[in-house]
Amino acid sequence: MATVATFLGVVGTAVAIEVLTHAAERFGESLRQNLSTRNLNMTTLQPSEIEIRAEENIRKWIDAEHSQKRLTKANIAGNVGPYVVIARQTGAGGSSIARLVGQQLGWDVLDKEIIDYMAERFGTPRSLIDIVDEKHSSWMGDIFNSWIDGKGFSSVTYVHRLKQLFLLAAHHGKVVIVGRGARFILPHEGGISVRILAPLDYRVAQIAVERGISEKEARRFVEQADKNQEAFIQENFRHKASDPLGYDLVINVENRTPQDAADLITDAANRWIKKSGVTVP
Repeated sequence: MATVATFLGVVGTAVAIEVLTHAAERFGESLRQNLSTRNLNMTTLQPSEIEIRAEENIRKWIDAEHSQKRLTKANIAGNVGPYVVIARQTGAGGSSIARLVGQQLGWDVLDKEIIDYMAERFGTPRSLIDIVDEKHSSWMGDIFNSWIDGKGFSSVTYVHRLKQLFLLAAHHGKVVIVGRGARFILPHEGGISVRILAPLDYRVAQIAVERGISEKEARRFVEQADKNQEAFIQENFRHKASDPLGYDLVINVENRTPQDAADLITDAANRWIKKSGVTVP
């Protein structure tokens, strides 16, 4: 009996090793495809003027607080805003609209530069952060991210850092934050939340042009992005990203220009500020 148990133990270990090896190979292939698709090369990425300004704002907020511990001890619910959070479907142009809103309000904007800042501040390769950015990450993926990075990086770590950064930004106010679950992190009374959406065919056409790919490839990309975003919000915040009741304003941009959408959001933000009695210097 002992011999049989030992044999089964060896077989079980061998099977486990085979499963882990296969998972590792699949994750590695996924990583290579991800890096290839995004053409993310840390040595060739050049920050834009907008990204540089955003990173300077983040440093300004941190310097003003002296330490993030001071922020976490504060009464967050009474010390955030005004802010505008813009959630968006892939291909709906949410990032462009957010920039326009920021320009019209004269507020800072936080979007993709969040990833660049985290990469610089915490030493985590931008390519790895991009893999978990608004995406569902399996336990196996988290293990290998931690192993590759060597600094304990995982989707849980990423979300924790997002929370700290969003609270810090909202604490200083006058900021437009794009996606990444900010709607479910920040106190609702500190600002307004908006969701930008459009029909699937419209978004597929936009992505095909933007990325220079076929309609078939664009459709696959958009559908996967929708699934990833929904899973990311559900897994980390226990909410449905697509639920319209979770937002103050929902805008379908199929028949609207980015400027039209930005005007609607800016008007809504100004009305909210006036109604709430918030003082905006």
